[in-house]
Amino acid sequence: MNFKRKLAAVLAGIMTVTAFSGCSMLGGQNTNALGSYNFSEMNLVQLDKPAEGQDVAIIETNVGTITAVLYAEFAPNTVANFKKRAEEGFYDGKPFFALQKGIYAITGASNDEGTEGITDDGKYIENECSVNLWPFKGSLLGYSSQQGYSDSRFFFTGALEVTEENKKELRGYTNQETSAQVIPEELITAFEKRGSVPGFAGSYTVFGQVINGFDVLDKILWTDSDKSNMKPLEELKIVKVTLDTYKDGKFTIEEPTSDKYLSAEEIEKMQNESGGATSSVAESTSAN
Repeated sequence: MNFKRKLAAVLAGIMTVTAFSGCSMLGGQNTNALGSYNFSEMNLVQLDKPAEGQDVAIIETNVGTITAVLYAEFAPNTVANFKKRAEEGFYDGKPFFALQKGIYAITGASNDEGTEGITDDGKYIENECSVNLWPFKGSLLGYSSQQGYSDSRFFFTGALEVTEENKKELRGYTNQETSAQVIPEELITAFEKRGSVPGFAGSYTVFGQVINGFDVLDKILWTDSDKSNMKPLEELKIVKVTLDTYKDGKFTIEEPTSDKYLSAEEIEKMQNESGGATSSVAESTSAN
């Protein structure tokens, strides 16, 4: 197994080894960017205070408002497409068409089924993964029906419990030549303390991070969905997306709601109820 596959498997293990059904988005690891990451240059920008003038998206939903900063520096094409769609009102009224309770909620499709999205030229946007951006709770990730790419569709992430066994596994991945720990302790701590779905890392572009409205995010993420097609059982939709820029004191900065995550016991229960099957989001939504 090569470097890329090993590292992807270690991070995916927090989802699949602890085993829950219906939400493993990692899929084919040939499109995973983790093997290209230089962890010595990692800067976890989502943990930092936003910069003056940084792009901000105010996402009004029918259950409340979420504010997120956008990372054009690291995902310029993904952010540009998101901003263009927001400016033209594309997201207004768009439903969340797929949801895995506590884990992800996807919106931004151009049809009700969620199988199509748009870009300016009609082509998918190639993933823009970065060692500086990770699928922490409240991150915005690009999505499309083709793995390794995105379009107007995107999803919010929730959080899984990171167990001592998970942390041990992450620390156990070492450089074969130097025996040094590859995954920095800072990242492992952030997975645990901030909340994350680590198995999404490297397979989807992280292009934004919620800074306030975590209570609204929880309302969305913890809605029940139809297990056959992942559609929420209650109406969840974007009312309007407004763009702004960050200014100190203009926006409240909140810490993620740490009490909302899927526990190892809940994950195991989900697996047992589904007979141990796992599927990707693409697989879950392709039937729509």
